[in-house]
Amino acid sequence: MLRLVYLSSATRELTKSELLDLLEAARENNARLGITGLLLYKGGNFMQVLEGEPEAVRTLYRKIVRDARHTGPMLIIEEPADTRFFEGWGMGFRDLDDPELHNTPGYSHYMNLGRDRSPTRADHSGVHELIEMFRSGR
Repeated sequence: MLRLVYLSSATRELTKSELLDLLEAARENNARLGITGLLLYKGGNFMQVLEGEPEAVRTLYRKIVRDARHTGPMLIIEEPADTRFFEGWGMGFRDLDDPELHNTPGYSHYMNLGRDRSPTRADHSGVHELIEMFRSGR
C-alpha cells in the first residue's frame, strides 16, 4: 500500500457548495478505486492524503496534477504504508476556514503557511501531526 500527500491551490476560491460537489465526486471515484484519505481545504489551498494500492494512488495523483482546477501541485510525502490511516473513509473532509475549528485542541496552523513561498520537504514536519489530528478525531 502507498500513502501520498500533496498540496495544491485551486485556480479560484471555491464556494461551500462547490466543495461539497467536489467531495461527493471524490468519494465516489475513490470508492471505485479502493482509495481512502483526507482532503483539507483552506483559503483556496488543498492538502490531500491518498492511500491505497500504489498504481491506483499514483494514477489518481497524475489525474489531479492535470486537472485544470488545480495549480502548483506539490508532492510532500510518498511512502509505503502497512495500514491505512483512514480505513473506511472514502474521503474525509475538513474546511479549515471554519472558525469553529480554530478552537479545537491540537489545531494545526500548517495550512496557514500560504503558497507564496517554496517550501522544501524539510519544512513539512507538521504534515504527519496534522494528519494524525484529523485521523484521531481530536
